[in-house]
Amino acid sequence: MTKKNESDPLYQLKNPWEKQTHNVWLASTLSLSRNLSKFKFPNKLDKDKEQQIITLLYDSLKESPEINHPLLYHSEKMTPLQKEFLLEHFMILDNFYQAHGGEGFVFDDSGEFLAVFNLQDHIQLNMIDMQQDIEKTWNRLARIETYMGRSNDFAYHPRFGFLTSNPRQAGTGLSIALYLHIPAIIQTGELAELLEREKDEEVEAIGLQGKTTEMIGDILVAHNTCTLGLTEEYILTAMRMWATRAVVTEINIRKKIQEGDNEQIKNRVTRALGLLTHAYQLEVIEALNSLSLVKLGLELGWIRAPMGMNMNQIFFNCRRAHLMNLIEDNVEVPELPKRRAEYLKGIAQQLTLTI
Repeated sequence: MTKKNESDPLYQLKNPWEKQTHNVWLASTLSLSRNLSKFKFPNKLDKDKEQQIITLLYDSLKESPEINHPLLYHSEKMTPLQKEFLLEHFMILDNFYQAHGGEGFVFDDSGEFLAVFNLQDHIQLNMIDMQQDIEKTWNRLARIETYMGRSNDFAYHPRFGFLTSNPRQAGTGLSIALYLHIPAIIQTGELAELLEREKDEEVEAIGLQGKTTEMIGDILVAHNTCTLGLTEEYILTAMRMWATRAVVTEINIRKKIQEGDNEQIKNRVTRALGLLTHAYQLEVIEALNSLSLVKLGLELGWIRAPMGMNMNQIFFNCRRAHLMNLIEDNVEVPELPKRRAEYLKGIAQQLTLTI
């Protein structure tokens, strides 16, 4: 049985989806990697040095005026569910499961900031943004890094910039991932054309599982492939321009679907609503795929929802750790498909088909 501590501050993280307003550009994550010059990279550290690094970095981090009441969790004291919840909440593509001793995680009251100690690098500063304002988010990250740099000497080379355990992430050390919900593009078979038209050696577009052959929930993740030899401003501009073009394409195709009375898409949307209404069990992938189509139906005016219903939040609540946190009683993992179906049935019953 998987148990959660109801009083655990981790599960009380402020919900960032309350501020989300965009129907296509759902979220952005920015990550900044740094290493201390006097220590070896994390995979070469002994236990004493790991703890020393956590102490040094946490002491400077908690004094930053940009951080509100930071809390430190040591990986060896965390459950797999806690780590998975952090991954889901901050929409981070890296895997925390290898963090079983010597790593640390720090989050604050905002629910938008996460620092990771001793994973691939000594510290990775992460911010999640729901306002499509990656420049503002970057400025906050930069202020945190600058403040920490006053009391810590980060590894830096005049030619290669900031040094990281993965040479491809050296230079600025800045990684940006943009989460775009593009069901119209995908359901009309236009994804390949979009990717070919927007082909860029500095930007890669993938699905939630790292490939484009299976686009779970019609989510496309665009991320920068280069951090070396580029400025932060260049990376930000390139990512914003890429996202803007994809958003415009999605919106235009949605308009064509509405004007053309596309029966094939209507059939998929109504079938998806029927599945959410009547399914006895739902795995996470089929739940996300169905919710994506229902969300599209809502935005096209084919489905009506009660005021205040946040479909983006519902969409991401279906993932395992968040769903287990929503369920009031403790639940066995094999029960989750049934409980997920029950949760979504309650949502679907509040929706009205208008076509």
